[in-house]
Amino acid sequence: MILVAVGIFIRYEIVAPARAAARDLEAINGITVGKTTEAELLGRPAFQKMDLQCFSGQCFYHTQRANHFLGMLGLAPHTLVNTIVMVHDGMVTQVSVFMSNGTQPPLTLSQKVPLPAGCASSPCVKPVIPPTRVLAGIMVAFNNESEFRNSMPEAVQTACLSRLHGCRTYEEFAPLARGLNLDAIAALK
Repeated sequence: MILVAVGIFIRYEIVAPARAAARDLEAINGITVGKTTEAELLGRPAFQKMDLQCFSGQCFYHTQRANHFLGMLGLAPHTLVNTIVMVHDGMVTQVSVFMSNGTQPPLTLSQKVPLPAGCASSPCVKPVIPPTRVLAGIMVAFNNESEFRNSMPEAVQTACLSRLHGCRTYEEFAPLARGLNLDAIAALK
């Protein structure tokens, strides 16, 4: 009986982060920067329970999911999926998904208006290079008219949080980014 209980507990600890991340992505799906209001967000049950922090009139609804159990046992690299919805003056100003697979620079999918400087199309791939001139991450920015905003549940392979040895490539971890050549950009580090 104890072995069955331990088995159930272990299975739960392995699959829970992936299931929670999938629910988080579903919650942010279809949000439109510059058009969705905070009142509309709060009409979604997930946002009523989501962590909220506010600084200088800017509020952040966020979630964080990680494979702590598999990482602690050394069976997978530390993998993380965060969702962030920024609100200013009652209007959504940014929707982002931050992903880290522990083996490559982090990837951020971000709906923004306007797009960052240097982005002429949507989606736009921008390496994040701080003054140290070392690749710190990759951002895929898209505007509020992009179909990416309606594809958040498919954007990330949440099963990577529950997979032994995790997901090694961006194409595995972020299927929505296929064709954007992110692995080649990461190799430039």
